[in-house]
Amino acid sequence: MDAVVLAAGEGTRLRPLTEDKPKGMVEVADQPLLTHCFDQVIDLGAEQLVVVVGYMKEKIIDHYGDEYRGVPITLPAQTEGAGPCVADCGGARRRRFHAPAWGQRLSGQSRRCGHPTSGAAS
Repeated sequence: MDAVVLAAGEGTRLRPLTEDKPKGMVEVADQPLLTHCFDQVIDLGAEQLVVVVGYMKEKIIDHYGDEYRGVPITLPAQTEGAGPCVADCGGARRRRFHAPAWGQRLSGQSRRCGHPTSGAAS
């Protein structure tokens, strides 16, 4: 199962905490929010992390690299609105994935949003 984590937004409502980092890197209990999210979905059985990045993506890429706790990470970059990257998410739409924000399993066969893919996912 893939875990798709949406981490591309600026986090404007979290300012000033996000002036120098993306919202996923804001620390809660001495760890970035993404670490808490990754731990949860790995404990639920995720075998791949697909992390859609955008704003200050280099900070996420530099911090986590290619894997976390032995689980591979794919980092497609979102360059425009949510449609393109979410529509493809590194191929995760063709497999089952877990949407941790809602705590429900979704079929990767969901409808596409109609936006062309960004080409960032491979």
